[in-house]
Amino acid sequence: MELRHIRYFVAVAEELSFRRAAERLHLAQPPLSAQIKDLEGELGTKLFERTTRSVRLTASGRVFLDEARAVLAAAEKAEQRVRKAEHGLVGTLRIGVLAPTATSRLATILRSYRNQFPGVQFSLHEMTSVEQLQSLRLDQLDVGLLRPPVAFPELDFHFLEESPMVLAVPAGHRLAKQRLIEWKDFHNEPMVMIHPSLQHGYYDTFLNLCAKAGSTPIVGQYANDVHSKMWLISAGFGVAPTTKTIAEVKRPGLVFRELPPGLPLVQTLIVWKRTNNSPMVGNFIECFSKLDKLTPSKP
Repeated sequence: MELRHIRYFVAVAEELSFRRAAERLHLAQPPLSAQIKDLEGELGTKLFERTTRSVRLTASGRVFLDEARAVLAAAEKAEQRVRKAEHGLVGTLRIGVLAPTATSRLATILRSYRNQFPGVQFSLHEMTSVEQLQSLRLDQLDVGLLRPPVAFPELDFHFLEESPMVLAVPAGHRLAKQRLIEWKDFHNEPMVMIHPSLQHGYYDTFLNLCAKAGSTPIVGQYANDVHSKMWLISAGFGVAPTTKTIAEVKRPGLVFRELPPGLPLVQTLIVWKRTNNSPMVGNFIECFSKLDKLTPSKP
């Protein structure tokens, strides 16, 4: 049974005339009659009662008409969605997010994209930069928001923003009360560090700057992600450098202080696979590019 058989049947059922149905379908009447007979033969039942003067639906025909209309409606809907998908108007965009990159700037990009393409859903996945790079290469993500470096030639990227580092300190800590913090102030200070396998390099720079000032911090606790790191700091396990974008979110038991000069700005990149031809990805990058011309990238 083909879709055209169903379409022919519905036309005859609605017109109750093979002649009018043939005109509506721009067909000759004999081929239309033959197609309906083929359909009846395939179903093993008569769909129409025919006389020289009238055409009527049988009981089976009335049941089949309801189902046939539903099939045609579903087929039309599928065709519309396919056409929209071809232009990136519907679908699901899979986005990897490193927790510190979930900033107001990202929210602005998502909001702008959603306003232009309301039929596209977002599937956000919180992942490390390493996990995102792997998932992008395996086509398990469409777009990633992560830290450099991106050392794979099959991946492309745009610069999203950069953020200075600040110091996260438990409320009531001695450093929370200092107006000016120096590198020597970290001598023997317990630190909450992201696990070495998940670091992005700025911890090494932090420790080197402390060493040049003659101070040696103590690693008091390791954390696997920024949320657990902030929780451990607020619980008094130590202090830690973090991005200023993290400080935008108020957390009980935490205060943030400026660090001495020396740490580089932390960059965030939008990354995608060059061979990902999804129109949704192209639309997302275009949306970001337009916003980037209107909005400063640096805080």
